[in-house]
Amino acid sequence: MTREAPRVSVVVPVYNSEPTLGRAVASVLAQTLDSLELLIIDDGSRDRSLEVARCLTAGDARARVIPLPENRGKAHAMNRGISEAAGKWIAMLDADDWYEPERLATLIAAAERCGVAMAADNQRFYDADACAFVGAAFSEAEGDRELDRESFAAGSDPYASFNYGMLKPVMSADFIRREGLAYRENVRLSEDFLYLVEFFAAGAQGILLARPMYNWTQPFGTLSRKWTTTGAGSWRYDFNSALAGNADVLRSLRAKNDALLASLLVTHARACRRLHHLNAINRARANGAALPHVLTAVARHPSIWPEIARRALRAGRRHLAGLGRTSVA
Repeated sequence: MTREAPRVSVVVPVYNSEPTLGRAVASVLAQTLDSLELLIIDDGSRDRSLEVARCLTAGDARARVIPLPENRGKAHAMNRGISEAAGKWIAMLDADDWYEPERLATLIAAAERCGVAMAADNQRFYDADACAFVGAAFSEAEGDRELDRESFAAGSDPYASFNYGMLKPVMSADFIRREGLAYRENVRLSEDFLYLVEFFAAGAQGILLARPMYNWTQPFGTLSRKWTTTGAGSWRYDFNSALAGNADVLRSLRAKNDALLASLLVTHARACRRLHHLNAINRARANGAALPHVLTAVARHPSIWPEIARRALRAGRRHLAGLGRTSVA
């Protein structure tokens, strides 16, 4: 007897995610929506991720593990997963994050009720080293909202601690295939952002729910001030690859005369260049570079001075808040 197609396919790209994969997989298999399939795409992991994935899904007909022979990045893993997906809806889950139990049922119901091609939700931020939640992407009091080209562009500030390019939506498989959407495989950073840019450029409409049902692990903890060790490690930010993908999508948007989203990508490219310089300076500091060397590097890139000032201001506020807690204690 032919098995009925699932309502949703969840794609989990995995690279060296052994410590957190169990939590991610369990959160999918425990969904209140039972009509789902789980596609774990192991992207050439060098740890025991593939073995762990097979153990976690053994005996569950809803799950499949697809090993890739070499590491080619999240974008390639996502494209492979989407190509294998049988569900009406497609969701993604990073291997160090996890879902709340009602997430998929709630998002799909909202998308189908509104007749839109995607539904996303608020996110709770988790500091892994501190083992604590440290807030949400935005206040639930702000309420649900519609998403389209204009609202997506307005909510995609690259310097913000959260922007709409970080959403983890449930998306219509029919829309994805009809429009020929695919992740840009020359990109190792901003993959989801660029995919969403092209999604909205294709005319998609969506809804964003204020309820946080996606738990997002911070790469750098707000409380602990430490990097996570999952995946590519501390220096995971390949801004040059983000710039390459950004340029590809920008050419496509200009060919379509989409001035709004093209302007967003110009801003994003400028931010990537600045953040690339900041990353290089942070790496030099972490490797023990002398202060004169660091200051010289900063002086060479005036464009990053405002961001350095903003970060120094935030650090100062954190320090003062810590002093206040100490004096109260």
